[in-house]
Amino acid sequence: MKKNVLRVVIAIIVVIFTFSTGLWVGISFDSFKGYLFNANQNSASKDSSSILEEISGSITSKFSIKPIEEIMDLVSGSALVERSKEELLKAAIEGILSVLDDKYTEYFTAEEYKKIIESYSGTMSGIGIIVTLDNEGRIVVVRTLSDTPAYRAGIVEGDIITEVDGMDIKDMALEKVVAMIRGKEGTKVNLKIYRPEDDNIIEVTVTRARFDVPNLISDIFEEDIGYIQYFDFQNKGAQQLDREIQKLIDGGAKGIILDLRNNPGGVLDDAVEVCDLFLDEGIIVTIRGRIENKERIDKYFAREGKYTEIPLVILINEFSASASELVAGALRDNNRAILVGERSYGKGVVQVIYELSDGSGIKFTTAKYFLPLSSFIDGVGINPDVLVKLELDATEDVQLNKAIEEIKSLISEIE
Repeated sequence: MKKNVLRVVIAIIVVIFTFSTGLWVGISFDSFKGYLFNANQNSASKDSSSILEEISGSITSKFSIKPIEEIMDLVSGSALVERSKEELLKAAIEGILSVLDDKYTEYFTAEEYKKIIESYSGTMSGIGIIVTLDNEGRIVVVRTLSDTPAYRAGIVEGDIITEVDGMDIKDMALEKVVAMIRGKEGTKVNLKIYRPEDDNIIEVTVTRARFDVPNLISDIFEEDIGYIQYFDFQNKGAQQLDREIQKLIDGGAKGIILDLRNNPGGVLDDAVEVCDLFLDEGIIVTIRGRIENKERIDKYFAREGKYTEIPLVILINEFSASASELVAGALRDNNRAILVGERSYGKGVVQVIYELSDGSGIKFTTAKYFLPLSSFIDGVGINPDVLVKLELDATEDVQLNKAIEEIKSLISEIE
């Protein structure tokens, strides 16, 4: 079985993993959408002091923000280095968040926040690439969507973006780069790209367009093995997966291989619904954390599933993160799937996102999540049942070959 094998080392930035209560696991990634979030909906304009009160929570007389207001007035009016109150407010917010010493904490400007949230709908205006960070902190293209501006411009997997509209993006947060690349339909973005394969730097101008982002592809191997590669967990993704599984079964599939390799996560509701397709009982995930100054535990349980008997093998690798780890771990812990591949990324903490009154947004870690057998995978990952390493220069997908071997064995057991 020959497959194209990813040749670029990808150090995945684990992506947003949203809960219906507004919780996330991970860091945002442009292709992962549909998030439900806990946002402040007050649209009235507010000055800097009211915004600071909002992000600071309940302010008592003992902890007044008056000194912050005084500093902003003094610095904006008299400092030799001139800075606006908006710049100072941004610095104040980032200063508050920096105290958390939380690598997943982020502040988004109103423009960045709007673009990020818009991209979660499944339809977006942009150029049609999925990017991540490599082990040197560079922005790497891991997939170019077909029939998109990027595809037509010749941008390919493995390209490294070094500049956006003339700005050096080295050490810039991934989400901020994504927000720069995205934009209004019909506008242009200039990219400088390093192509390692040719050891060459190219410059391209791409006209943004609106397009749908697919979240899966499917195939049938050897007449009775259904194969689905699930790119990310997005709003209503499980419904698409349901239709695709049924189509494969109608086409003769007797077992399913669910490929979650390089899947960095997505929407919790979708992850739970994907598990629900294959389970009829059991716990899926437990969230333990702190919300609004209170300890909180949330448990998500499986409901009656549609495909509870069909043999199932799940492929994972070191770039399977967050929602994909939850699904793989939950189905394995409930004795519903065999995992093939390599140890997953290991992302087990939860973030919450808030929209501030000026349209900007913040996120920070609030909880941990645990798999059904109480495993905490943060920094550890999930070990597959069948370990199969895939070398970067491989021309044959030995992991997929092993998954096919395992699913054939499971199919034979029920025939």
